[in-house]
Amino acid sequence: MFPATKWMIYGATGYTGQRIASEAVKRGLRPILAGRNLSRLASLGQQLECPTRVFDLSSVERVLPNIGDCKCVLNCAGPFAETASSLVSACLRTGCHYLDITGEIDVIEHIAARHEEAVCRDVALIPAVGFDVVPTDTLAVHLKKAMPEAETLLLAFTSTGSLSPGTAKTMWQVIQKGGRIRKNGRLRSVPLAWKCRRIPFPSGRRWAALVPWGDVASAWYSTGIPNIEVYLAMPRSAIALLKLAQPMIARLASASSGANVEKIIRAILRLPPAGVGDGVDTLRSPQGALLRHVELWGCVLDPQRHSITGTMMTPDGYDFTVVAALAAVERVLKEEVAPGFATPTQAFGTDFALDLPGVTLSLEESPNRRSLEVQCEVTDVRM
Repeated sequence: MFPATKWMIYGATGYTGQRIASEAVKRGLRPILAGRNLSRLASLGQQLECPTRVFDLSSVERVLPNIGDCKCVLNCAGPFAETASSLVSACLRTGCHYLDITGEIDVIEHIAARHEEAVCRDVALIPAVGFDVVPTDTLAVHLKKAMPEAETLLLAFTSTGSLSPGTAKTMWQVIQKGGRIRKNGRLRSVPLAWKCRRIPFPSGRRWAALVPWGDVASAWYSTGIPNIEVYLAMPRSAIALLKLAQPMIARLASASSGANVEKIIRAILRLPPAGVGDGVDTLRSPQGALLRHVELWGCVLDPQRHSITGTMMTPDGYDFTVVAALAAVERVLKEEVAPGFATPTQAFGTDFALDLPGVTLSLEESPNRRSLEVQCEVTDVRM
């Protein structure tokens, strides 16, 4: 589609990076595949007939000569707390647009803090263009439009059904810091699984625990709502374990290898490795094929506690990330973005997620405060 425009996928040999690279090639794109592993990059580059570049992110100077001829870089190498800073700095120095698929609050905040610099250098900085946080960002903005005076935003989603090694490693780093919420416009640290709720998802109520999801950062910039909490559906046993495990997290972190970390996270959340479909919710396409999907729920409340709720359905999180990230890249390559930091809805419009295949949205006003409290009770989970 844009054969003369050079752009790069960094972290191209990871689970999600490979899937994005493969889909890009199917669409007629030819990204530069980059990362640290020479042999894996060479194999992937030969398979997809794409150019490769091998470099690490230990310093900005190592990055600069490798991205200077690129129009944009899509960072797929997590944890992004370890990769985003040097790539963003290099992009700002070379005039290369930066995108990533993070869901890490501190990474989004770090990139947002470089907005003025990015505007001056005519560079777009657009983090979180995958499942983290494209659909929830769209849901949040539509809820805010329906209730402009909203002061509280609650978001929740069901599991993607599997877990890649990169996601497991990122989650492990994130949960070591505990939970996060936004309170009166400021980020606040709270214990893991500090709150839990029974969320009325489209398929039925499920227990969900508060998690430090990227919308605690991104939704603040997209909506201006000062109080934000995000919840992930999980078994009650997993919620109880997260509450009990917090004192042991630091010791486990220092003693666990990468492989053990994956096993721990998967065991807590009861998720198989990415690519394994066990336990994934499904729906049928018009042709009758089974499709994996994720359910999302959101609610806004005004100072009088009137509420509006919304639900969304999207494809499986990894499937969605591939489509959303490439849609974002294509917009950037078409020069359809303004310079500076932006959330997905700020960069690509409030209906960005809704324009992607398999995504639906429904809003509903709750008649009174009691209806919300019955739908979404807050409680401790005791086993």
